Amino acid sequence: MNAWLDSLESLTDKNFLKKFEEIYYLGSTKPVDENSLKNTISDGKLKEFLIKNEADGNEDLLDFFLLVNEETQDLIVIYSPFDLLDDERIYLNYEKIEEDLSSLPDIDVVK
Repeated sequence: MNAWLDSLESLTDKNFLKKFEEIYYLGSTKPVDENSLKNTISDGKLKEFLIKNEADGNEDLLDFFLLVNEETQDLIVIYSPFDLLDDERIYLNYEKIEEDLSSLPDIDVVK
């Protein structure tokens, strides 16, 4: 099974993930303020944000996932700490994403 899917399943209800036919990993960034991130998403600038904010694997990360079904696209952002003593957690869950993210360079199929 896909490691990204394992991670999502450990942090969410499996029935929640079953609602989506497709799940994509969009990339990682350095952690940012939650309100700033919400504004970026609301303004339709997530693609620009993900391309511009490169991640360093030696720091805490935010991992972005797009969940798609016939009715909607949702975004889940997972906080992944570099310090292995801390646990991953859902940082943000944003529903009804309208921005087209299909051309992101780091997009990867999870499911």
